[in-house]
Amino acid sequence: MKKVMILVLLTIILFSGCSQQDNLKLGVVGTLSGFGSFYGQQELRGVELAVDEINAEGGINNKKIELTVEDSASNPTTSVSVIQKLINVDKTSFVIGDSWTSTTVNMFPITNENKVILISPIASLDELSEDDFYFRTVPTIRDMMKPLAEYVYSTGARRVGIVQQQTQYGEEHTLDFKEEFERLGGTIVSIEKVSLSQADVKSELVKVNSQNPDTIFNLHTSNAMLGLLMKQAKELDINVTWIGSWGSENQPLINTHANAAEGLTYPFPYRAKDSEFSIAYKAKYGEIPSLTAANSYDAVKVLTQAIAEVGEDPVKVKEYLTSNTVAGLTFDQNGDVKKPIIIKQIKDGEFVVIE
Repeated sequence: MKKVMILVLLTIILFSGCSQQDNLKLGVVGTLSGFGSFYGQQELRGVELAVDEINAEGGINNKKIELTVEDSASNPTTSVSVIQKLINVDKTSFVIGDSWTSTTVNMFPITNENKVILISPIASLDELSEDDFYFRTVPTIRDMMKPLAEYVYSTGARRVGIVQQQTQYGEEHTLDFKEEFERLGGTIVSIEKVSLSQADVKSELVKVNSQNPDTIFNLHTSNAMLGLLMKQAKELDINVTWIGSWGSENQPLINTHANAAEGLTYPFPYRAKDSEFSIAYKAKYGEIPSLTAANSYDAVKVLTQAIAEVGEDPVKVKEYLTSNTVAGLTFDQNGDVKKPIIIKQIKDGEFVVIE
């Protein structure tokens, strides 16, 4: 009888261990709190929707996906701690994140050193383009600033003022847009920098407007600062056309500053409005998906499709992603996704394609 009981216990232990090992571990780092919390929450929504769909269909290679979610809190130091935990404690070889540029910049040297695949939905800095284990489902800043500069120049605008967030993200957008716009023959008449938490930007707006710009580049990612800038410009009776980055397309901006944001024009990676993802997302969350949610969903899909084809060796997954069209997306040798860029505008409270 004792032998039977021991055998039963060993069987239970063995199978419980196998059950845990039979899950495909996927780490997620998102800015779930702090300045970038909107983007982190959108990232998590996109990831969870993709994982739910995949697990409902049986998982990947008969393994269900097991998520381990960490909050970087929009803090570069915290992002280092959480990525080290995912790698060293949770033994994760695949991570989606982050949804904030400065935190991703701190994480990617660590994931590269450990040969861990890191796929970011929105970290678009040009400097992240290297032949390594970093991928992204958002085009680079340079890829998006070129068509924006071309569009602005085509409207007859020749003088552009810039009010940028004082971050690496803001700096690189400014440099790439300036380079392309000046190449076309335009002039950047003024560049003013503001902090992410600044409550009054009127002095910066007055300085930019004093240079008689045709257009002002509202270069921010948070809906609060995007809206504040245009709201205070209206209060100062500054009447110019506005352009922005892809971050201009976020529903909270419309909810809080629809009137001030009217006419804001920006570049955006093309995605079919009636895609299966968009329909599923709206059915689950009751709103159209943001770019961050869409790119996070894509990140899970391309990663898991690659794993389904070549297994869980990150080196083989990297090679597969850079050599094939995966889940409808193509990556170059540097892990940069190639997507067509369209020009959109906020019109009557809607995000409308204009070119």
